[in-house]
Amino acid sequence: KQWYQRRVAITAGIQWGGDYFFIYAWGFTFAFTLAIFFIYMDFIAPLFDKYIPVPESPLRTAIENLAKSINFPLTKLYVVDGSKRSAHTNVFYYGLNKSKKIVLHDTLLDASCNPFVTENNFKKEQKGCTQDEVVAVLARELGRWHYKHVWKNMILNQFIFFGKFYIFGMLVKNKQLMADFGFLDEQPTLIALLVIFYYIFSPMDKVFSALSVFITRCFEFQADRFAVGLGHGAKLQDSLVKLVTDNLSFPLADKMYSTFTFSHPPILERLAAIREEMEKKKEK
Repeated sequence: KQWYQRRVAITAGIQWGGDYFFIYAWGFTFAFTLAIFFIYMDFIAPLFDKYIPVPESPLRTAIENLAKSINFPLTKLYVVDGSKRSAHTNVFYYGLNKSKKIVLHDTLLDASCNPFVTENNFKKEQKGCTQDEVVAVLARELGRWHYKHVWKNMILNQFIFFGKFYIFGMLVKNKQLMADFGFLDEQPTLIALLVIFYYIFSPMDKVFSALSVFITRCFEFQADRFAVGLGHGAKLQDSLVKLVTDNLSFPLADKMYSTFTFSHPPILERLAAIREEMEKKKEK
């Protein structure tokens, strides 16, 4: 029943949109993406995780000094209890142009810099990074803000969405396409949708995915170079090694395969690139 209702809704939407369906579909997708982008962290994410403001501490001071040094408009700093669901480490920022928030996963912080660790809950085997290493990781993350990687990725994705909706709008009523699949006297919208998505968009997605991964990898290397430029190269290397160990990531990968498959370059490639950038910095 649900599948039938979805089929009716999709077919009705395509027929209602007519020749301009692709514009309406892209507009809806764009509006939905922006809405999620701006409201998810403030209103949805707190329903599932606990975001705790970082109190006055050496860690907070170090992060605030980093933000001031590059004019990052930091307004709030949180630690999220990500360890209750996963051991994965992460740090990210979000917010509007002049009001940015930084979120640190508690799994990123070791006992030496975690302001919420006391003698009662201290664990000798606790994983994570030291304060200087956390600042180095954050420095490369703020490099993404400096180079506007998030907005560039969003614009790229919207171009891809618009192109796919446009192609769909052009092909959904193509009589020759349907005739090639045996529908000589009719134009079943749902069948056209399946044909276009499985036989046309599927190979296109491979190309778009490879392009997106390649661009994202370039952004990752650029963010690493930004951190090196701020003087955090050595600590960034130490932190990346710890993060790979803590996240149980496999350090080796075929270069050609990873270039078009891994959005984050393998650790050995990143370390080599960081060392090369540090050498260039010394020569200047």
